[in-house]
Amino acid sequence: MGTAVSFDEVSCPICLDTLQKPIGMLSCGHNFCHVCLVEYSRTSTTSLSCPTCRKVIHVDSNSVESFPRNWTVESMIERFSISNKEQPTTSSKGSVRFGGGRNLTSQESIQLQSLVEQDMKEKRFDDAIPILQRIVRSVEGYHKIYHVINLVQCLFETDQMEEANECCKELQSTLNSANFTFTAKDICKNCDVELLQLAEDFIEKDYTSSILFLRCAFKVECATLHSGKQKLDELRDTAFRMSNVAEEMSRRKNRNEFKSQFVFMDEIFEDMLRVTDVELKTKCKRLAWCLLNKAFCFYNNSFYSQSIEDNKQAILLMKAAFGDDAKFYRIVGICYNNLGVAYANDKQLMKEETAYLQAKHVYEAVTDFVSDDEKQSSIRLTENNLKRINDQYHNS
Repeated sequence: MGTAVSFDEVSCPICLDTLQKPIGMLSCGHNFCHVCLVEYSRTSTTSLSCPTCRKVIHVDSNSVESFPRNWTVESMIERFSISNKEQPTTSSKGSVRFGGGRNLTSQESIQLQSLVEQDMKEKRFDDAIPILQRIVRSVEGYHKIYHVINLVQCLFETDQMEEANECCKELQSTLNSANFTFTAKDICKNCDVELLQLAEDFIEKDYTSSILFLRCAFKVECATLHSGKQKLDELRDTAFRMSNVAEEMSRRKNRNEFKSQFVFMDEIFEDMLRVTDVELKTKCKRLAWCLLNKAFCFYNNSFYSQSIEDNKQAILLMKAAFGDDAKFYRIVGICYNNLGVAYANDKQLMKEETAYLQAKHVYEAVTDFVSDDEKQSSIRLTENNLKRINDQYHNS
């Protein structure tokens, strides 16, 4: 009677399916599918660390091609396949198959996550990528979220931006699925924070991915935050990050693409409007900050009339909520100052002067500046602009 063979003995640690043409690492003896190890070796041109034990050997993809077949293991696979009435399958493209069509066991998941955590901690991002890819392909639903985030981080660190962008889209698809409900909150806990940080990291390299991450964070926030004030704060923060993206778009002179991308700002504002369980003044102040960031986006990309309109709306919101006390909040002064800047670029000199006068008046009354130095700096800024306008009058 032959010895029973377990799946673990005949499975590939890379694709997690039954070994195909098994070959072993020369240094440690761990076995892998031939095509999987060849594909894995392409992550490095000089050395390769074993995906199982991390022992390093010096190889290139050509030397991996010449590794000897492990006929003993192949014989075990044949016995395993017969005993389980399972015929080994191959990828239709002959390439590495992450996940192999089956879910990870709890033990496998723990082992692989441990390897990933160690690789990322030691900045071995190339080593972590194939492991994360097979985890992502082997799990379903919301359990993917953290793994995709880690995968994108590794791709980002290794400048594989096209692949990172595809992962962003996959993440967005997961979050937009019909099954994404409030029950996802435990799995998504704190991942919106990681998504926002990734959005920030991606701005200079690929602002379209940055926007995708912001949208994913937006989706998580909308589904998992139950406190109205917390939700308003998170959405306002998302709007602020979008203004950073707008600044980068302006720097690259991508003005024509701007409007199609920044419909998202309206979505953020509309979702903030739907929040009901907060005091009206608190809500109006957060909405005003969102409008201010939206105005900044438009100003940066030379849409001055839209910037003027959004700044005006923010001021009206603050006045509606706080009346005469609106002048004690720096956001009102910032809006007036930004109106002055937009009017200047729109060649409306008289309106520019009026806006700066209002900004100076508010800045002098404001009580919520972070420091007195910040307050004095803001006052000096408006005074300098007013002096410049006065000089223009005299010279004209």
